[in-house]
Amino acid sequence: MYTVGLDVDKQVFTVKILLSAGNFCINSPLVFTLGTIYLFSGKSASNFAIRKIAMAITKNTNEKYTNLPWISDHLSKYRTNLTDKELGYFLAGLIEGKGWFGVKEFQIVFQQSEIQLAHYIRKQIGYGRIDKIDASHKKGVKYICKHKQGLFIILSLINGKFVTESKYNQLIRLNYSKYLNIRILPPLKRLSWDNFWLAGFSQALGCFYINVVKSPRDEIGYSVRLEYSIKQKEKLPIELLHYHLKTGDITQDSSGIWCYKSSDFMTAARLISYFDKYHVFGWKYVNFIKVRKVYRMIREGKHLQSKGIKKIRSIATKGSSETSTQEINTDIEKK
Repeated sequence: MYTVGLDVDKQVFTVKILLSAGNFCINSPLVFTLGTIYLFSGKSASNFAIRKIAMAITKNTNEKYTNLPWISDHLSKYRTNLTDKELGYFLAGLIEGKGWFGVKEFQIVFQQSEIQLAHYIRKQIGYGRIDKIDASHKKGVKYICKHKQGLFIILSLINGKFVTESKYNQLIRLNYSKYLNIRILPPLKRLSWDNFWLAGFSQALGCFYINVVKSPRDEIGYSVRLEYSIKQKEKLPIELLHYHLKTGDITQDSSGIWCYKSSDFMTAARLISYFDKYHVFGWKYVNFIKVRKVYRMIREGKHLQSKGIKKIRSIATKGSSETSTQEINTDIEKK
């Protein structure tokens, strides 16, 4: 199996197990065939029980490629000059994914591959510092802001743009309204495809994969899957995403983490259309381009040819010739 994902640290097997902080969410071909949402519970990948909790509308990944939506050959311009409104929605999604508010302090952790994004956000805010994380189990950086004016700018950008209650409740509990003399607006509790919130949320928690797996049912002997998944403690954003896409599976592991996952091409087309306009940053953007390129190949039927499968494997394992992490990071640094 060949795979590429937005989260490159996850391990993938024939029955794929995505590990995160000791939790797991499992996807097998049976789940997609039956179109069923399952609750997975257990202590390890080798010791779990499956319990059906609901039915979902899913589509087989072998959809007729000629009916798939058209995607432009040309990429939308990679933008770093976001407006305050656009940056606010991106930050709101990013913070709801992995941000934290303490007493007169804000922190957000970035992976090693997102260091340039951390510096970009620090530059946009104008306050705060970047600390290096060099633990044996985790490397990256942490953006920390304690300056009152910096906190005011952050809150002004994200105010009224949260989808869930978690970070909103943090701000209320810590009395940020009084500290910054600003009325904190309640969460939206809805998801929109017309802003950067999902891009920020996916930057924090999303995974986009290309999988090439052996398939005796297919004449070429292989099938290609484009998978998108996202995990979160709160159920609301997962349910909202499923509601909008109308396809995919929702699961919950034993520790209460919710996971949305889809592998059908129609859903991939809609997600590509969204991320073309509201993009993620850095290495995750590079991986998104790989998925986008493979989708275009699938629409042309190239996944049904030996030459096409070889090319898709190359994209998944070696990367796309259309861009590079260095090019993206250089563009951010120029802003």
